[in-house]
Amino acid sequence: MDEIKVKAKTKWVWTELAQRKNPNHSRAGDPIWPHFQTEAPKQWLDDGLIQDETEVVKEGQMSIFDY
Repeated sequence: MDEIKVKAKTKWVWTELAQRKNPNHSRAGDPIWPHFQTEAPKQWLDDGLIQDETEVVKEGQMSIFDY
């Protein structure tokens, strides 16, 4: 059976939860593995391990929408 995939608006990045579960390989806000950056297993999203890059809030960094 094929695994269900979800497509990112931009690209998938790791969440804080992923970092806590696997700190040696996952850092919150960093892109996930290259072959999954645009389409990743839906289970990872459901489990809270990945999020779209647009959902990441970076401290001290302004975006064009802040002006």
